[in-house]
Amino acid sequence: MSILAGIDIGTNTVRLLIADVKDRYTFKELRSERRITRLGEGIIDGKRLIPSAENRTIYVLKEFGEILKGYPVESLTAVATSAVREAKNGGEFVDKIKVETDFDIEIISGEEEARRTFLGVVAGLNPSPSSSPQRGEETKAIPSPQWGEGWVRGELLIMDIGGGSTEFIVSKNAEVLNTVSTGLGVVKLTEEFVKSDPVSDKELEGLRNAIEKEIKGLKDILNSPAKIRFVGTAGTITTLAAIDQNLTLYNPLRINNYVMKKRSIGRIFDDLKAKTIEERLNIPALEKGREDLIIAGTAIVLSVMEEFGFSEMTVCDYGLREGIVIDLYNKRYGL
Repeated sequence: MSILAGIDIGTNTVRLLIADVKDRYTFKELRSERRITRLGEGIIDGKRLIPSAENRTIYVLKEFGEILKGYPVESLTAVATSAVREAKNGGEFVDKIKVETDFDIEIISGEEEARRTFLGVVAGLNPSPSSSPQRGEETKAIPSPQWGEGWVRGELLIMDIGGGSTEFIVSKNAEVLNTVSTGLGVVKLTEEFVKSDPVSDKELEGLRNAIEKEIKGLKDILNSPAKIRFVGTAGTITTLAAIDQNLTLYNPLRINNYVMKKRSIGRIFDDLKAKTIEERLNIPALEKGREDLIIAGTAIVLSVMEEFGFSEMTVCDYGLREGIVIDLYNKRYGL
């Protein structure tokens, strides 16, 4: 048994996972936390992290530090993604985190973010789309090759929508074939295009055009097969799954491996864009802090499904945070 921890410092959300890892295939989740800090707020204006966003994030990291003291964690990996790697003062912020929290932060590239996200996502997928969820309330099962290949034997296109970037991963038989990291981030797009409340038709047109420009030709760049299963992860996508099921409380058992139809996503989008931010806050499944970002995030999902011709998307509650822990275990034991 190895008690390991991973921290994901994203553009919008900071996540913590503490897990008791039995072997490379199975771990028990001891603690899972996430906080929306919107670290990337205002970054499109000057390519710098602003003090208030830095302070919110450091406050949460200090909170996570206190949580970690309650567990005999043997090893920890903390990574920062798009906002920190793009900010002119990203290195200074990492130094500040070290001074105030003693966390060593690894700034990872978009490609490395995609690789670790892949490890987490594949761990969360069922052997077949019709299988019941394998994730218990406290236990996550990382599939062994024998268990997992039933699901991952074919090709997958995995999309991870973040606050500052969106990663795409093409895999076959649980092996990564290609990755692309794009500049599509829900915080960036929201700050640039979504200014009215509710969002205007003109703003939606600008938003769609920006997304379509970024993903044009992506299918050829990824060299993705004609028949490929579409899997989505991260906050936008899990939120859509929660809304689609009218959940009042977020339940990973109901989210992980849930299959969403494109028409359902379109219906949700029509409802969301007609509402004001205040009205969206009345949707029980919509976490506070995402009420403005959900428009840009859903627009990304629909545009990608249109570009690739997907009619449905499998939702995965696992992602970079889980991949960090899996990668840490693999490196620790030379796997």
